[in-house]
Amino acid sequence: MNNHPSVRSIGILWAQYGPYHFARVAALKEQAGSSNVHALELASQTSTYEWKRSATEDLIPLCPGAVADRLSFWQVFRSGRRKFAELKLQVCILPSYSPKQSLAALLAAKSLGIRTVMMNESHAGTARAAGMAALVKRQLVGLFDAALVGGHPQRRYFTALGMSRRKIFTGYDAVNNDYFAREAEEIRGRKSEVRSRYGLPEHYFLSLGRFVAKKNLATLIRAYRKVLDFNQDCQTHLVMVGSGEEEPQLRGLCHELRIPIYDKSGAGIENRKSKIENELPGVHFYGFRQIEENPVFYALADAFILPSLWEEWGLVVNEAMASGLPVVVSEAAGCAEDLLEPWEGTENYPETTGTRAQRRLNGFVFDPSSVEKLSQVLRILEAEPDLRRAMGAASRRIVEKFSCENFAKNALLAAQVAMGAEPITSDNLSSSKPSEPWADKLIT
Repeated sequence: MNNHPSVRSIGILWAQYGPYHFARVAALKEQAGSSNVHALELASQTSTYEWKRSATEDLIPLCPGAVADRLSFWQVFRSGRRKFAELKLQVCILPSYSPKQSLAALLAAKSLGIRTVMMNESHAGTARAAGMAALVKRQLVGLFDAALVGGHPQRRYFTALGMSRRKIFTGYDAVNNDYFAREAEEIRGRKSEVRSRYGLPEHYFLSLGRFVAKKNLATLIRAYRKVLDFNQDCQTHLVMVGSGEEEPQLRGLCHELRIPIYDKSGAGIENRKSKIENELPGVHFYGFRQIEENPVFYALADAFILPSLWEEWGLVVNEAMASGLPVVVSEAAGCAEDLLEPWEGTENYPETTGTRAQRRLNGFVFDPSSVEKLSQVLRILEAEPDLRRAMGAASRRIVEKFSCENFAKNALLAAQVAMGAEPITSDNLSSSKPSEPWADKLIT
């Protein structure tokens, strides 16, 4: 990318920077060469996330002291226009066109003649607009000069909305793979100590995320109940890390299904010891955790489960894969097509029906409306430790294609295309589908 110094000033904006954003921007700055990369955020707070942050001195807030999702359209438009002009941006990489704050930033950039790159992870399964709203969305997409999206479903979606597929680059959704791999390895090296401190069982399936309706966690709990019913000697627990409005209903469902509940929301905070030897298999609620604690739960799990009814992407799957876990992912998640690679094996599982069609190299994909399908997959993983290990190793290899370095490379390609370079594909992941005629070209 250093051969293309014409993009002298790039801004990259998110509502609020969290752990994922810092890692991506660090990689972008490293690869940008002589281009100046400015890390912009609407404000240092949002109403949704409770991230603890450090080393924020390089961030440039458009509206200091505000709450990002409470800003008005005009606050963002005026502040954004002023800051974009001051920085002499040529390209601004923006988080979509919705909500109103993102639209305001987009229009502020366009009013100054700044080229724009859309970051987006929407796909056909998450699209809600219809009629006039769909027409408006198509017009808004047309305001962008290029796009950086999650993967194949996202690229198909925005191609259908009228953007040239050769201006749509993949690899937006990335985490710091090295961080999760390194932390997981270190934790496994002292697993007895960590298990004791956090009260973690010897074997468990892991769910990590917000407790909201779209996460479909009731289906996971019902499927887990079926696993316990199928195998009376099952020793695998279900660990749920997160919090949200659905938690009372989820606890109530556990009571209804006669599944033991373990409240571990304080475990690990003050190095408390927890006696876990005699705990019957059940559901452990660990509450919300900051990103620096999450590797503990990934490192010692048997498998990671994402049962969402819909999901734009699902970055927790990236984290779990970087930590070396097999993953069980809803077919409605935007990451399922790209992160779970096809499998060509011949093993059969006679105790289940229809499972082979869901098998992937590093896990399983399932219908999120089917408790039975999910329970079948969990039973297979519970019974076959060798399969879990093989799938976990495959996860670690596959996720390397979805690195922050790949994000940075394709963000810079998108910026070049936005500035008028010949549009070409970013479909350079080895997991890509059959290539188009132009797929072997790259800007050099």
